[in-house]
Order: sequence, then structure tokens, then C-alpha cells
Amino acid sequence: MTEQEGRAGLLRSPCWKPVSPETQERFSFLCEDYDLMERPGGVGVMGEKGVHAVLKRYYQPDVSAQEIRVGRFVADAVTGDGRLFEIQTGAFAPLRRKLACFLEQYEVTVAHPAYASRWVRTIDPETGELSARRRCGAPETVWKLFYALPAIREYLDRVNLHFRVPVLEVRELRVKGDRRRSRRDRVPTALLGEWSFSHPSDFLSLLPPGLPEPFTSAELASALGASPGDARMYLYLLHQLGLLDRAGRRGNFYLYIHTTEREVFVP
Repeated sequence: MTEQEGRAGLLRSPCWKPVSPETQERFSFLCEDYDLMERPGGVGVMGEKGVHAVLKRYYQPDVSAQEIRVGRFVADAVTGDGRLFEIQTGAFAPLRRKLACFLEQYEVTVAHPAYASRWVRTIDPETGELSARRRCGAPETVWKLFYALPAIREYLDRVNLHFRVPVLEVRELRVKGDRRRSRRDRVPTALLGEWSFSHPSDFLSLLPPGLPEPFTSAELASALGASPGDARMYLYLLHQLGLLDRAGRRGNFYLYIHTTEREVFVP
């Protein structure tokens, strides 16, 4: 199987949702409107960056349902059916105390964006001159989520915890000569689609159908068109969750098979 075929197969997962033209138009409006947004004071609003601000408005357009205090914490948004939404662009460790509180009473969805492309421009603070844009970094996809999840491992078996990975194109503005804080803002320009996982058992949908067992991370990476590191991290997490078993080794690689006991992972 070629790398392109593997990636195409991945997008046939029931957890992948492409964007309709209507949704794309709405998202594009939010992106264009971001620069004109007023930024009133309040918890989580001051200093809010573009990706977080646009996604918050995308998931909850009603400003009165954003930045809602829940116990000692503030949720990014509350949906009409009472679900809490958290948008986490970085590592998940800062979410641990929030989740401990929120999951006691509420359905919680964590959105963790992946950047399919980043276009960077640099501004000269003295002249205001902007450089030509350039592509930066490798494309990100759903595998980004699996690097973040181990930080909240103790909550992953909760049936009321859900995840989304919106796949974005973004533009980034940096300040010339400021190495420590060169990035001024990162703003979405397009939403390409979204991964949605209602429960950890949904992670299994990323495995290609017909993959012979037992298999190694290298064989999975080849079948999916993923990097070896992404495949290893994905399989490590599924093993930690009890969704896959290790069945010995082949050379330097663990062998993986589907576990025969995963009733506890089915909501």
C-alpha cells in the first residue's frame, strides 16, 4: 500500500467528518472577523490568541455562553444541551484539575486543533515591513492528539469525556529579532475537516481494516502513511488503555493484537 493510499484510507474512518461548503463559509467568516473582534476583559479573554478565539466562536456563537464559571474554574463554552467545551491548543497537563471538576457532573468535549499547513510572515518592528510568506513545519493531523493524551491518562476511561481534532490551515505572524517571543499570533484561515472521538474505543477506527495480526508499529506506519513516531505513540496509548495487547516482539518492535477483553471501554 502506498503512503497516499494509506492516508486516503484513514479518511474513510467514521470518526472523520469533512466540512460542508456551508460550514466552510461560516468558518471563513469567523476567521476574517477575528481581527475586528472586540476583546473585553474577563477570565480567558485578555490575551486570547486567534486559534482559540475563532474555535470558541465556531463551537459556541452565543457570547453569553462563553467563559462560563463552573465551580472554581471557567469553561471555554457551554453548548445548548449543557455540554462543556474546552479548546486546548497546547499540552493537556493544565487541563487535569479542570477535568477533575467538570467530569463529576458534565459531558466534556476537548478540542485540540491540528495544523495541516502553517504560513508564516515576519514583521520588522522598526519599519513595519512584512516578509513574503513561507510554509513552516510539517503538516499535522489526528496523530497530534495521541501525544497530548497521556497527560490526562487517568480520565480517559470516563464515558462523558470526548475529543475533537479540527484540522486547520493557519497563518502566523512573527516579530523579527525577538527569538524568545517571536510569534505574535496564529490565526486560522480554513477548516479542512474534523476528527471526533466519543470514547477511547473510537480510537480503534484509525486502524486500517484487514491489517494482519500481529503487527508492528512499522507495519502500521506503512499501512497508514504515518511517521514511525506517530504510529508508535498511537499504539502505545491504545496498549495503555487496554484496547490492544502486546504479543511478544519481532526484532526491535513490539507485536500488537486486538485485546479480547475490552467491555469496559464500550460506553
